[in-house]
Amino acid sequence: MAGNIDIFTKPNCRFCSQAKETLAEAGLGYTQHDVIASDRDANASVYFSGSTTVPQIFIGGLHVNGSEDLALLHMTGRLTDLAGQSVGSLGLDDVSDEDLRHGAEDLLLRNEISSSDGTRDKDPEQWPILSMYKDFFGFWPNTFAYLHRWPEAYKAFVYDHNGAAIGTGRDALGMPLMSALGYATSNAHGCSYCQVHSATTGGENSIDAVNQLEAAKRGEAGENNPFGPFELALADLVARSSTNSVTDEAVATVRHTWSEARMPFGEFNECFASATMIAAAFGFLNVFNDLTGVKVEADWARQAQDGTGLSAGRHGVDTRQGLPIEPISEGGPTKEDMVRKYAASVVEAGGPAAYAKNMLGAEPAWLRSWPQPLRANHIHLYATIMAGEDTNGITSELKHLMARVSAIAKGHHVLAAAEGHLAYVAAGRTKNSLLRVRATMAPIRDSQAIELFTEPERAALVFAWLSAQAPLATPHRFVDPVLKHFDEDQLITLIVVCSMASLVQRFSSIMRPEVDADTAAFLAEHDLELDTLRLRYEALDEQR
Repeated sequence: MAGNIDIFTKPNCRFCSQAKETLAEAGLGYTQHDVIASDRDANASVYFSGSTTVPQIFIGGLHVNGSEDLALLHMTGRLTDLAGQSVGSLGLDDVSDEDLRHGAEDLLLRNEISSSDGTRDKDPEQWPILSMYKDFFGFWPNTFAYLHRWPEAYKAFVYDHNGAAIGTGRDALGMPLMSALGYATSNAHGCSYCQVHSATTGGENSIDAVNQLEAAKRGEAGENNPFGPFELALADLVARSSTNSVTDEAVATVRHTWSEARMPFGEFNECFASATMIAAAFGFLNVFNDLTGVKVEADWARQAQDGTGLSAGRHGVDTRQGLPIEPISEGGPTKEDMVRKYAASVVEAGGPAAYAKNMLGAEPAWLRSWPQPLRANHIHLYATIMAGEDTNGITSELKHLMARVSAIAKGHHVLAAAEGHLAYVAAGRTKNSLLRVRATMAPIRDSQAIELFTEPERAALVFAWLSAQAPLATPHRFVDPVLKHFDEDQLITLIVVCSMASLVQRFSSIMRPEVDADTAAFLAEHDLELDTLRLRYEALDEQR
């Protein structure tokens, strides 16, 4: 069967070969575009897909991400149906060389968003953050020069999650393994900024840890290499969380190799929970830093390059080593005071479940899987970012719809369903809000159903889809619309929402919570699809 299928490939690419084999098994013809042989085809691949990897496959105008999704469609017997139903074509001939080049060009949003100097902030609640990073890094990281534009999200991320992840990780795992795990999950995502940070945070110890991890992965884990079977299994687990490819076998391997740990650890459950918190923290940081395109601090970029061969990649190198932290004002709360304050606001509201229902209208599916000691702080962070009628002109409903798109793109069935339910509740459970939940992927597919969303909302949903790609880039064609419709503070809000979605995704990939009862009832009552593969690729029926 011949079809209007376009596939962008490059030579000696096993994933490209797998995709072509799948199409051949399905009896489907295709037009191949070699991104190495042709600049036009290289630009077209990114222009139409938003992704810098190959293969990129299009059935008519429908984008199929890559070889894995193509194989899944074939295994479920739906590939030939999609090919038979597809109409139109990619439209490559209708786009000029210049438009393809410009649309595919990586637009670093750091050039569109003014930085903020939080080292001089007069808010005493921010001073403990400066103290923590002065002790931990020696400077204020470039990440926060942009996250600080939303002060409440900045404080909540550090006090509710990142500080705890660093503290418990250092205590339960030790600095070398914590650095290696941060590197592993960031490497799987493709964030060069976070890879460099992970490799240099602890100086020579961190650099050695990354090199030793890579040697162990190559089978060179001699007696002097601290990365044995357990450490490798844990690194593999957090790396898999980046791509939502954690399996029962991967989790079982971590448990079964615990007795072979080469580093001194405490209790297994503490180590496992700490690794999960680190993966979640980097879920936020990888997406935030890649979407923003922050530069890597000068000294660390040099140390990582010299010590491990890691480069700054698309982030580039700053001329300075982050913002120096001036003498910090005395007085004000401690970091521990702020953690307790945020947790207390949840406890006083009746606990995490009651707080979630009060702030969000429903309890998120993954909340009960969160480690109990950190549960109150987590829901405070999530609600700070996702709740509220309006944050810089961006509604809670739209934030949840963005998180739903991100979860669908990454194949997180439970999260996609939960975020759809939360969006529906946030919008007042109206008929129109139900249609918008059902049609969340329409702007990504350029369906006729996109009239359900305003132009700014469509731009935000496409931006959320882009944030779920790995490695993550920001091509003009996909980010120009958000620049058109949102100001700098709104852009930071969109970036933070995407980052929060990624944080929850990394955690849920490892812990795999089940659909909660309220969300299950919502899906059943309205006959809503749970399978994210179907949500990505089946034609939308608004009248269903």
